[in-house]
Amino acid sequence: MKETLVLVAALALTAALGAAPRAATAAEAAPEVVAGQVTNIDPGRNRVTVRSSDGQAHEFEASAETLQTLKVGDRIEAKRRPAPE
Repeated sequence: MKETLVLVAALALTAALGAAPRAATAAEAAPEVVAGQVTNIDPGRNRVTVRSSDGQAHEFEASAETLQTLKVGDRIEAKRRPAPE
């Protein structure tokens, strides 16, 4: 009986380790709102890069009109939104 109990415990431990939570994807881990400084504007790709106070760079898609109002060094607050379908 002792051997069976050890085997069952070993199988339970293996199953528990296999069910470990997965790592969050970059999109899931990204904050909803980023306040920081504009470090790059790419009008060809409709993208703006914002460096937050913790030093991380976050890239956002923006309309051509919005990009025209920005310049490198501006302090902005950018919000993450679902992509249009």
